[in-house]
Amino acid sequence: MISEITSTLATFKPLHFKSGLNILVAERHETSGAKETRNGTGKTSFIELVHYLLAEKRNAEDDFHKPEIIGAEFCGKFSDGGSEFVICKKSNPKSDDLTKDGTAITPKNLRKELSLRWFSLSEEDTAQTYGPKFGALFSYFVRKERNGGFASPKMNSSSQQDWDSQVSLSYLLGFDWRLPQKLQIKKDQKKDADTLAKMIKNGYLTDGALDVNKMQARLDLLDTEIETKRQEVTSASVVDGYRQHEVTANELTGRIRDLNEANLEDLDLVESIDQALKEVEDASASDLRSVYEQAGIFFSDQVKKRFEQVEAFHAQVAKNRELHLRREKRNAQQRLASRKTEINRLQDSLKDKLTLLRSGIAIERLTLLQSDLNRLEAEQADLRKQIPRFRDVEEDRKRLGREITDLVDLIGQDVIEREAARKFAVQAFGETSKFLYDKPGQLILGKSRGVAGLSIETDIVGKKSGGKNHM
Repeated sequence: MISEITSTLATFKPLHFKSGLNILVAERHETSGAKETRNGTGKTSFIELVHYLLAEKRNAEDDFHKPEIIGAEFCGKFSDGGSEFVICKKSNPKSDDLTKDGTAITPKNLRKELSLRWFSLSEEDTAQTYGPKFGALFSYFVRKERNGGFASPKMNSSSQQDWDSQVSLSYLLGFDWRLPQKLQIKKDQKKDADTLAKMIKNGYLTDGALDVNKMQARLDLLDTEIETKRQEVTSASVVDGYRQHEVTANELTGRIRDLNEANLEDLDLVESIDQALKEVEDASASDLRSVYEQAGIFFSDQVKKRFEQVEAFHAQVAKNRELHLRREKRNAQQRLASRKTEINRLQDSLKDKLTLLRSGIAIERLTLLQSDLNRLEAEQADLRKQIPRFRDVEEDRKRLGREITDLVDLIGQDVIEREAARKFAVQAFGETSKFLYDKPGQLILGKSRGVAGLSIETDIVGKKSGGKNHM
Protein backbone atom coordinates (compact mmCIF):
# COMPACT_ATOMS: atom_id res chain seq x y z
CA MET A 1 0.00 0.00 0.00
CA ILE A 2 0.98 3.67 -0.34
CA SER A 3 1.75 5.14 3.07
CA GLU A 4 3.20 8.54 2.20
CA ILE A 5 3.71 10.98 -0.70
CA THR A 6 6.14 13.90 -0.27
CA SER A 7 8.00 16.42 -2.40
CA THR A 8 10.76 19.01 -2.18
CA LEU A 9 8.41 21.41 -3.92
CA ALA A 10 7.59 24.19 -1.44
CA THR A 11 3.89 24.34 -2.37
CA PHE A 12 3.37 20.59 -2.14
CA LYS A 13 1.43 19.33 0.89
CA PRO A 14 2.58 15.89 2.11
CA LEU A 15 -0.02 13.11 2.00
CA HIS A 16 -0.14 10.38 4.67
CA PHE A 17 -2.30 7.27 4.33
CA LYS A 18 -3.47 4.64 6.78
CA SER A 19 -4.62 1.08 6.23
CA GLY A 20 -8.18 0.86 4.92
CA LEU A 21 -10.25 3.48 3.09
CA ASN A 22 -8.62 6.91 2.74
CA ILE A 23 -10.57 9.90 1.37
CA LEU A 24 -8.74 12.90 -0.04
CA VAL A 25 -10.69 16.13 0.59
CA ALA A 26 -9.92 19.81 1.09
CA GLU A 27 -10.10 21.45 4.47
CA ARG A 28 -12.88 24.03 4.84
CA HIS A 29 -13.06 26.87 7.34
CA GLU A 30 -15.81 29.16 8.48
CA THR A 31 -14.33 31.83 6.24
CA SER A 32 -14.37 29.61 3.14
CA GLY A 33 -16.39 31.04 0.27
CA ALA A 34 -19.13 29.32 -1.74
CA LYS A 35 -16.67 28.50 -4.53
CA GLU A 36 -14.12 26.97 -2.16
CA THR A 37 -15.53 23.45 -2.23
CA ARG A 38 -13.90 20.12 -1.50
CA ASN A 39 -13.29 19.67 -5.24
CA GLY A 40 -9.95 20.68 -6.76
CA THR A 41 -7.96 19.16 -3.90
CA GLY A 42 -5.49 17.44 -6.23
CA LYS A 43 -7.03 13.96 -6.47
CA THR A 44 -6.26 13.75 -10.17
CA SER A 45 -2.76 15.15 -9.62
CA PHE A 46 -2.19 12.50 -6.93
CA ILE A 47 -3.07 9.74 -9.44
CA GLU A 48 -0.79 11.30 -12.05
CA LEU A 49 2.01 11.52 -9.49
CA VAL A 50 1.82 7.83 -8.62
CA HIS A 51 1.99 6.95 -12.31
CA TYR A 52 4.89 9.38 -12.77
CA LEU A 53 6.90 7.67 -10.04
CA LEU A 54 6.50 4.23 -11.61
CA ALA A 55 6.46 5.17 -15.32
CA GLU A 56 8.86 3.34 -17.60
CA LYS A 57 8.97 6.04 -20.29
CA ARG A 58 9.69 9.73 -19.74
CA ASN A 59 6.95 12.10 -20.91
CA ALA A 60 8.47 15.53 -21.43
CA GLU A 61 5.01 17.01 -22.02
CA ASP A 62 3.48 16.12 -18.64
CA ASP A 63 3.02 18.51 -15.67
CA PHE A 64 6.14 17.21 -13.91
CA HIS A 65 8.40 18.61 -16.63
CA LYS A 66 7.03 22.13 -16.67
CA PRO A 67 9.66 24.84 -16.03
CA GLU A 68 8.34 25.59 -12.54
CA ILE A 69 8.48 21.89 -11.57
CA ILE A 70 11.86 20.97 -13.11
CA GLY A 71 14.33 20.14 -10.35
CA ALA A 72 11.69 19.12 -7.81
CA GLU A 73 11.82 15.62 -6.31
CA PHE A 74 8.76 13.53 -5.53
CA CYS A 75 8.82 10.48 -3.26
CA GLY A 76 6.40 7.70 -2.47
CA LYS A 77 6.69 5.40 0.52
CA PHE A 78 5.20 1.95 -0.04
CA SER A 79 4.63 -0.87 2.47
CA ASP A 80 4.49 -4.47 1.43
CA GLY A 81 4.24 -7.45 3.78
CA GLY A 82 5.56 -5.50 6.78
CA SER A 83 8.52 -3.98 4.91
CA GLU A 84 8.73 -0.46 3.52
CA PHE A 85 10.62 1.05 0.61
CA VAL A 86 10.79 4.55 -0.84
CA ILE A 87 10.77 5.43 -4.53
CA CYS A 88 11.89 8.97 -5.49
CA LYS A 89 12.04 10.67 -8.88
CA LYS A 90 13.54 14.04 -9.69
CA SER A 91 12.56 15.72 -12.97
CA ASN A 92 15.36 17.17 -15.06
CA PRO A 93 15.44 18.94 -18.43
CA LYS A 94 16.86 15.91 -20.28
CA SER A 95 16.57 12.81 -18.08
CA ASP A 96 15.00 12.09 -14.69
CA ASP A 97 16.76 10.68 -11.63
CA LEU A 98 15.08 7.58 -10.19
CA THR A 99 16.05 5.94 -6.88
CA LYS A 100 14.76 3.15 -4.67
CA ASP A 101 15.76 3.49 -1.02
CA GLY A 102 18.40 6.02 -2.08
CA THR A 103 19.97 3.76 -4.72
CA ALA A 104 19.72 4.65 -8.41
CA ILE A 105 17.63 2.26 -10.47
CA THR A 106 16.35 2.22 -14.05
CA PRO A 107 12.58 2.44 -14.64
CA LYS A 108 12.67 -0.93 -16.42
CA ASN A 109 14.39 -2.70 -13.52
CA LEU A 110 12.07 -1.02 -11.01
CA ARG A 111 8.98 -2.29 -12.82
CA LYS A 112 10.57 -5.72 -13.17
CA GLU A 113 11.11 -5.83 -9.40
CA LEU A 114 7.61 -4.52 -8.61
CA SER A 115 6.03 -6.97 -11.06
CA LEU A 116 7.40 -9.86 -9.07
CA ARG A 117 6.86 -8.20 -5.67
CA TRP A 118 3.30 -6.98 -6.14
CA PHE A 119 1.85 -9.34 -8.74
CA SER A 120 4.16 -12.41 -8.62
CA LEU A 121 4.62 -11.72 -12.32
CA SER A 122 7.80 -13.27 -13.69
CA GLU A 123 9.96 -11.79 -16.40
CA GLU A 124 9.29 -14.88 -18.49
CA ASP A 125 5.53 -14.23 -18.41
CA THR A 126 5.80 -10.53 -19.27
CA ALA A 127 8.10 -11.32 -22.21
CA GLN A 128 5.46 -13.45 -23.93
CA THR A 129 3.36 -12.13 -26.79
CA TYR A 130 0.03 -10.99 -25.36
CA GLY A 131 1.27 -11.82 -21.87
CA PRO A 132 0.30 -9.81 -18.75
CA LYS A 133 2.27 -6.57 -18.27
CA PHE A 134 3.00 -4.55 -15.12
CA GLY A 135 1.59 -1.32 -16.57
CA ALA A 136 -1.75 -2.91 -17.47
CA LEU A 137 -2.15 -4.63 -14.08
CA PHE A 138 -1.10 -1.54 -12.12
CA SER A 139 -3.52 0.69 -14.05
CA TYR A 140 -6.48 -1.31 -12.71
CA PHE A 141 -5.56 -0.15 -9.21
CA VAL A 142 -4.56 3.42 -10.09
CA ARG A 143 -6.98 4.52 -12.80
CA LYS A 144 -6.62 7.73 -14.79
CA GLU A 145 -9.91 9.46 -15.54
CA ARG A 146 -8.45 11.41 -18.46
CA ASN A 147 -7.52 8.07 -20.07
CA GLY A 148 -11.04 6.72 -19.66
CA GLY A 149 -10.11 4.55 -16.69
CA PHE A 150 -13.58 4.95 -15.13
CA ALA A 151 -15.59 4.28 -18.29
CA SER A 152 -15.79 0.51 -17.73
CA PRO A 153 -14.92 -1.73 -14.76
CA LYS A 154 -13.11 -4.20 -17.00
CA MET A 155 -11.05 -1.62 -18.93
CA ASN A 156 -8.19 0.36 -17.36
CA SER A 157 -8.41 2.94 -20.18
CA SER A 158 -10.54 3.68 -23.20
CA SER A 159 -7.66 2.70 -25.49
CA GLN A 160 -7.04 -0.69 -23.87
CA GLN A 161 -7.39 -3.62 -26.27
CA ASP A 162 -9.97 -6.29 -25.42
CA TRP A 163 -7.35 -9.05 -25.36
CA ASP A 164 -5.25 -7.02 -22.89
CA SER A 165 -8.26 -6.61 -20.60
CA GLN A 166 -9.02 -10.35 -20.69
CA VAL A 167 -5.40 -11.41 -20.08
CA SER A 168 -4.91 -8.88 -17.26
CA LEU A 169 -8.17 -9.63 -15.45
CA SER A 170 -7.72 -13.37 -15.85
CA TYR A 171 -4.32 -13.02 -14.20
CA LEU A 172 -5.59 -10.76 -11.39
CA LEU A 173 -8.69 -12.87 -10.66
CA GLY A 174 -6.80 -16.16 -10.64
CA PHE A 175 -8.04 -17.65 -13.93
CA ASP A 176 -5.86 -19.19 -16.63
CA TRP A 177 -4.59 -16.08 -18.46
CA ARG A 178 -2.92 -18.25 -21.11
CA LEU A 179 -6.31 -19.15 -22.58
CA PRO A 180 -7.21 -15.57 -23.66
CA GLN A 181 -3.58 -15.17 -24.68
CA LYS A 182 -3.80 -18.20 -27.00
CA LEU A 183 -7.20 -16.98 -28.22
CA GLN A 184 -5.71 -13.68 -29.38
CA ILE A 185 -2.83 -15.46 -31.12
CA LYS A 186 -5.33 -17.65 -32.98
CA LYS A 187 -7.38 -14.56 -33.89
CA ASP A 188 -4.26 -12.96 -35.37
CA GLN A 189 -3.57 -16.08 -37.41
CA LYS A 190 -7.20 -16.15 -38.57
CA LYS A 191 -6.99 -12.47 -39.52
CA ASP A 192 -3.85 -13.13 -41.57
CA ALA A 193 -5.56 -16.03 -43.34
CA ASP A 194 -8.64 -13.88 -44.04
CA THR A 195 -6.46 -11.06 -45.38
CA LEU A 196 -4.62 -13.47 -47.66
CA ALA A 197 -7.91 -14.81 -48.96
CA LYS A 198 -9.19 -11.30 -49.70
CA MET A 199 -6.15 -10.65 -51.87
CA ILE A 200 -7.59 -13.02 -54.48
CA LYS A 201 -9.29 -11.34 -57.43
CA ASN A 202 -13.07 -11.11 -57.31
CA GLY A 203 -13.22 -13.54 -60.21
CA TYR A 204 -12.08 -16.28 -57.86
CA LEU A 205 -14.76 -15.61 -55.24
CA THR A 206 -18.14 -17.33 -54.96
CA ASP A 207 -20.68 -15.73 -52.63
CA GLY A 208 -17.81 -13.78 -51.07
CA ALA A 209 -15.80 -16.93 -50.30
CA LEU A 210 -12.57 -18.08 -51.92
CA ASP A 211 -13.24 -20.61 -54.70
CA VAL A 212 -10.05 -22.57 -55.41
CA ASN A 213 -11.88 -24.64 -58.03
CA LYS A 214 -12.42 -21.48 -60.07
CA MET A 215 -8.72 -20.77 -59.85
CA GLN A 216 -7.90 -24.27 -61.11
CA ALA A 217 -10.39 -23.95 -63.98
CA ARG A 218 -8.80 -20.65 -64.99
CA LEU A 219 -5.33 -22.23 -64.88
CA ASP A 220 -6.47 -25.09 -67.12
CA LEU A 221 -7.96 -22.63 -69.64
CA LEU A 222 -4.81 -20.52 -69.70
CA ASP A 223 -2.84 -23.34 -71.37
CA THR A 224 -4.97 -22.99 -74.53
CA GLU A 225 -5.04 -19.18 -74.43
CA ILE A 226 -1.27 -18.94 -74.09
CA GLU A 227 -0.62 -21.41 -76.93
CA THR A 228 -2.98 -19.51 -79.26
CA LYS A 229 -1.42 -16.17 -78.39
CA ARG A 230 2.09 -17.56 -78.76
CA GLN A 231 1.30 -18.82 -82.28
CA GLU A 232 -0.02 -15.36 -83.19
CA VAL A 233 3.23 -13.80 -82.05
CA THR A 234 5.56 -16.29 -83.74
CA SER A 235 3.65 -16.28 -87.06
CA ALA A 236 3.24 -12.52 -87.21
CA SER A 237 5.09 -10.69 -89.99
CA VAL A 238 5.75 -7.02 -89.46
CA VAL A 239 5.09 -4.88 -92.55
CA ASP A 240 7.54 -2.02 -92.89
CA GLY A 241 5.65 1.27 -92.88
CA TYR A 242 2.39 -0.51 -92.04
CA ARG A 243 0.74 2.60 -90.64
CA GLN A 244 1.55 4.65 -93.79
CA HIS A 245 0.19 1.88 -96.03
CA GLU A 246 -2.93 1.86 -93.88
CA VAL A 247 -3.33 5.63 -94.28
CA THR A 248 -2.89 5.35 -98.07
CA ALA A 249 -5.52 2.60 -98.25
CA ASN A 250 -7.97 4.76 -96.33
CA GLU A 251 -7.27 7.70 -98.67
CA LEU A 252 -7.87 5.48 -101.78
CA THR A 253 -11.14 4.26 -100.31
CA GLY A 254 -12.24 7.84 -99.70
CA ARG A 255 -11.40 8.94 -103.25
CA ILE A 256 -13.29 5.98 -104.74
CA ARG A 257 -16.28 6.84 -102.58
CA ASP A 258 -16.21 10.49 -103.75
CA LEU A 259 -16.00 9.45 -107.45
CA ASN A 260 -18.94 7.06 -107.07
CA GLU A 261 -21.02 9.79 -105.46
CA ALA A 262 -20.18 12.15 -108.38
CA ASN A 263 -21.20 9.43 -110.87
CA LEU A 264 -24.56 9.10 -109.18
CA GLU A 265 -25.14 12.82 -109.65
CA ASP A 266 -24.25 12.64 -113.40
CA LEU A 267 -26.47 9.57 -113.92
CA ASP A 268 -29.35 11.53 -112.43
CA LEU A 269 -28.47 14.43 -114.80
CA VAL A 270 -28.47 12.17 -117.92
CA GLU A 271 -31.86 10.76 -116.92
CA SER A 272 -33.35 14.23 -116.51
CA ILE A 273 -31.88 15.33 -119.91
CA ASP A 274 -33.50 12.35 -121.66
CA GLN A 275 -36.83 13.34 -120.16
CA ALA A 276 -36.38 16.93 -121.33
CA LEU A 277 -35.51 15.83 -124.91
CA LYS A 278 -38.72 13.81 -125.07
CA GLU A 279 -40.71 16.84 -123.99
CA VAL A 280 -39.05 18.96 -126.77
CA GLU A 281 -39.99 16.45 -129.47
CA ASP A 282 -43.61 16.37 -128.31
CA ALA A 283 -43.98 20.15 -128.29
CA SER A 284 -44.95 21.21 -131.91
CA ALA A 285 -46.87 24.24 -133.16
CA SER A 286 -48.56 22.18 -135.89
CA ASP A 287 -50.19 20.20 -133.25
CA LEU A 288 -51.73 23.39 -131.87
CA ARG A 289 -53.15 24.31 -135.34
CA SER A 290 -54.66 20.86 -135.82
CA VAL A 291 -56.38 21.24 -132.48
CA TYR A 292 -58.07 24.44 -133.58
CA GLU A 293 -59.16 22.90 -136.95
CA GLN A 294 -60.62 19.88 -135.18
CA ALA A 295 -62.61 22.29 -133.09
CA GLY A 296 -64.05 23.88 -136.29
CA ILE A 297 -62.04 27.04 -135.98
CA PHE A 298 -60.38 28.19 -139.18
CA PHE A 299 -57.94 31.08 -139.48
CA SER A 300 -57.97 33.79 -142.16
CA ASP A 301 -55.05 34.09 -144.58
CA GLN A 302 -53.56 36.95 -142.55
CA VAL A 303 -53.74 34.94 -139.34
CA LYS A 304 -52.41 31.86 -141.07
CA LYS A 305 -49.38 33.83 -142.21
CA ARG A 306 -48.77 35.10 -138.69
CA PHE A 307 -49.19 31.64 -137.28
CA GLU A 308 -46.60 30.24 -139.74
CA GLN A 309 -44.11 32.86 -138.53
CA VAL A 310 -44.70 31.86 -134.90
CA GLU A 311 -44.41 28.21 -135.86
CA ALA A 312 -41.02 28.79 -137.47
CA PHE A 313 -39.77 30.72 -134.40
CA HIS A 314 -40.93 27.94 -132.06
CA ALA A 315 -39.22 25.28 -134.17
CA GLN A 316 -35.94 27.23 -133.98
CA VAL A 317 -36.21 27.57 -130.18
CA ALA A 318 -36.94 23.84 -129.81
CA LYS A 319 -33.97 22.97 -132.01
CA ASN A 320 -31.64 25.20 -129.97
CA ARG A 321 -32.82 23.61 -126.69
CA GLU A 322 -32.39 20.13 -128.12
CA LEU A 323 -28.82 20.93 -129.18
CA HIS A 324 -28.02 22.29 -125.68
CA LEU A 325 -29.49 19.25 -123.92
CA ARG A 326 -27.63 16.81 -126.16
CA ARG A 327 -24.36 18.68 -125.52
CA GLU A 328 -24.96 18.51 -121.72
CA LYS A 329 -25.72 14.80 -121.97
CA ARG A 330 -22.55 14.14 -123.95
CA ASN A 331 -20.45 16.02 -121.38
CA ALA A 332 -22.01 14.02 -118.50
CA GLN A 333 -21.36 10.74 -120.30
CA GLN A 334 -17.74 11.74 -120.89
CA ARG A 335 -17.32 12.52 -117.19
CA LEU A 336 -18.85 9.14 -116.29
CA ALA A 337 -16.42 7.34 -118.60
CA SER A 338 -13.45 9.28 -117.20
CA ARG A 339 -14.42 8.56 -113.60
CA LYS A 340 -14.91 4.87 -114.37
CA THR A 341 -11.37 4.69 -115.67
CA GLU A 342 -10.08 6.51 -112.55
CA ILE A 343 -12.12 4.25 -110.25
CA ASN A 344 -10.68 1.14 -111.88
CA ARG A 345 -7.17 2.50 -111.46
CA LEU A 346 -7.77 3.41 -107.79
CA GLN A 347 -9.36 0.02 -107.08
CA ASP A 348 -6.30 -1.74 -108.46
CA SER A 349 -4.08 0.36 -106.18
CA LEU A 350 -6.36 -0.30 -103.18
CA LYS A 351 -6.30 -4.03 -103.89
CA ASP A 352 -2.50 -4.00 -103.82
CA LYS A 353 -2.47 -2.08 -100.50
CA LEU A 354 -5.01 -4.40 -98.87
CA THR A 355 -3.07 -7.46 -100.01
CA LEU A 356 0.05 -5.99 -98.45
CA LEU A 357 -1.73 -5.12 -95.20
CA ARG A 358 -3.24 -8.61 -94.94
CA SER A 359 0.19 -10.17 -95.33
CA GLY A 360 1.41 -8.83 -91.97
CA ILE A 361 0.86 -6.55 -88.99
CA ALA A 362 2.18 -3.28 -87.62
CA ILE A 363 5.01 -3.27 -85.10
CA GLU A 364 2.59 -1.71 -82.57
CA ARG A 365 0.23 -4.65 -83.05
CA LEU A 366 3.07 -7.12 -82.50
CA THR A 367 4.04 -5.27 -79.31
CA LEU A 368 0.46 -5.51 -78.07
CA LEU A 369 0.32 -9.24 -78.84
CA GLN A 370 3.58 -9.78 -76.97
CA SER A 371 2.24 -7.79 -74.01
CA ASP A 372 -0.91 -9.94 -73.91
CA LEU A 373 1.23 -13.08 -74.02
CA ASN A 374 3.40 -11.84 -71.15
CA ARG A 375 0.31 -11.00 -69.06
CA LEU A 376 -1.21 -14.45 -69.62
CA GLU A 377 2.07 -16.19 -68.77
CA ALA A 378 2.42 -14.11 -65.59
CA GLU A 379 -1.13 -15.00 -64.55
CA GLN A 380 -0.40 -18.68 -65.21
CA ALA A 381 2.78 -18.59 -63.12
CA ASP A 382 0.98 -16.80 -60.29
CA LEU A 383 -1.87 -19.31 -60.22
CA ARG A 384 0.52 -22.26 -60.25
CA LYS A 385 2.26 -20.76 -57.22
CA GLN A 386 -0.81 -19.59 -55.35
CA ILE A 387 -3.30 -22.45 -55.78
CA PRO A 388 -1.48 -24.80 -53.37
CA ARG A 389 -1.11 -21.95 -50.86
CA PHE A 390 -4.76 -20.96 -51.07
CA ARG A 391 -5.92 -24.54 -50.69
CA ASP A 392 -3.96 -24.52 -47.43
CA VAL A 393 -5.41 -21.11 -46.51
CA GLU A 394 -8.96 -22.38 -46.79
CA GLU A 395 -8.13 -25.33 -44.57
CA ASP A 396 -6.33 -23.02 -42.12
CA ARG A 397 -9.32 -20.67 -41.92
CA LYS A 398 -11.65 -23.53 -41.09
CA ARG A 399 -9.22 -25.03 -38.58
CA LEU A 400 -8.57 -21.70 -36.88
CA GLY A 401 -12.28 -21.03 -36.68
CA ARG A 402 -12.77 -24.32 -34.86
CA GLU A 403 -9.80 -23.69 -32.56
CA ILE A 404 -11.08 -20.21 -31.65
CA THR A 405 -14.49 -21.64 -30.77
CA ASP A 406 -12.81 -24.37 -28.70
CA LEU A 407 -10.71 -21.80 -26.80
CA VAL A 408 -13.79 -19.72 -25.96
CA ASP A 409 -15.39 -22.88 -24.58
CA LEU A 410 -12.24 -23.62 -22.56
CA ILE A 411 -12.32 -20.10 -21.10
CA GLY A 412 -15.88 -20.68 -19.95
CA GLN A 413 -14.96 -24.07 -18.57
CA ASP A 414 -11.95 -22.56 -16.75
CA VAL A 415 -14.19 -20.01 -14.99
CA ILE A 416 -16.49 -22.83 -13.85
CA GLU A 417 -13.70 -25.13 -12.68
CA ARG A 418 -11.78 -22.43 -10.73
CA GLU A 419 -14.57 -22.17 -8.21
CA ALA A 420 -12.49 -20.63 -5.41
CA ALA A 421 -11.16 -17.81 -7.60
CA ARG A 422 -14.60 -17.16 -9.09
CA LYS A 423 -16.37 -17.06 -5.74
CA PHE A 424 -13.71 -14.81 -4.21
CA ALA A 425 -14.07 -12.27 -7.07
CA VAL A 426 -17.88 -12.35 -7.04
CA GLN A 427 -18.15 -12.14 -3.25
CA ALA A 428 -15.51 -9.40 -2.96
CA PHE A 429 -17.37 -7.32 -5.54
CA GLY A 430 -20.65 -7.92 -3.75
CA GLU A 431 -19.27 -6.99 -0.32
CA THR A 432 -17.54 -3.85 -1.61
CA SER A 433 -20.59 -2.62 -3.51
CA LYS A 434 -22.80 -3.35 -0.47
CA PHE A 435 -20.44 -1.39 1.78
CA LEU A 436 -20.72 1.58 -0.58
CA TYR A 437 -24.40 1.39 -1.58
CA ASP A 438 -26.11 -0.84 1.05
CA LYS A 439 -27.02 -3.46 -1.55
CA PRO A 440 -24.55 -5.92 -3.09
CA GLY A 441 -23.86 -5.72 -6.82
CA GLN A 442 -23.22 -8.63 -9.13
CA LEU A 443 -20.00 -9.55 -10.89
CA ILE A 444 -20.94 -11.87 -13.77
CA LEU A 445 -18.14 -14.05 -15.14
CA GLY A 446 -18.15 -16.59 -17.98
CA LYS A 447 -17.50 -17.07 -21.67
CA SER A 448 -18.79 -14.61 -24.24
CA ARG A 449 -21.69 -15.42 -26.54
CA GLY A 450 -19.52 -14.94 -29.62
CA VAL A 451 -15.78 -15.45 -29.96
CA ALA A 452 -14.69 -12.48 -27.81
CA GLY A 453 -13.50 -14.80 -25.04
CA LEU A 454 -13.86 -13.98 -21.34
CA SER A 455 -17.04 -12.07 -20.48
CA ILE A 456 -16.97 -9.80 -17.42
CA GLU A 457 -20.12 -7.82 -16.63
CA THR A 458 -21.25 -5.87 -13.56
CA ASP A 459 -24.68 -4.99 -12.27
CA ILE A 460 -25.24 -2.61 -9.35
CA VAL A 461 -28.24 -0.81 -7.93
CA GLY A 462 -28.49 2.71 -9.32
CA LYS A 463 -25.95 2.00 -12.07
CA LYS A 464 -27.32 4.93 -14.10
CA SER A 465 -25.67 7.25 -11.63
CA GLY A 466 -22.39 8.61 -12.95
CA GLY A 467 -20.82 8.61 -9.50
CA LYS A 468 -21.75 5.00 -8.79
CA ASN A 469 -20.48 3.91 -12.18
CA HIS A 470 -17.12 5.54 -11.48
CA MET A 471 -16.88 3.86 -8.07
